[in-house]
Amino acid sequence: MTAGIRFLLHCLAGGTIGVCTVFFAIVGALVMAFFTSGDVAVPGIIRIWRSRENGAVALNFVPDAVGMIFAAVAIAVVYVLVRMLVGRRTRRARVAE
Repeated sequence: MTAGIRFLLHCLAGGTIGVCTVFFAIVGALVMAFFTSGDVAVPGIIRIWRSRENGAVALNFVPDAVGMIFAAVAIAVVYVLVRMLVGRRTRRARVAE
């Protein structure tokens, strides 16, 4: 497989992993805020707090879209860098044998 195709596949996988990680962080924060009485925040991504309205539990939140995008892209970049460097090392080891 050529380096360009590997790079594109790693970018696709990294983007998917980044978006899923941010999504699971938000879901975890929502669950924690629902079951606890305190504020829950994922710094730079979302801030959630619990309140009562008409006797029912309400979750209020303030999302930060730029922070979410930045976190997903940062995770994707780290994934791509690590995968490309690990792939390069294993290929060199095979050639040396």
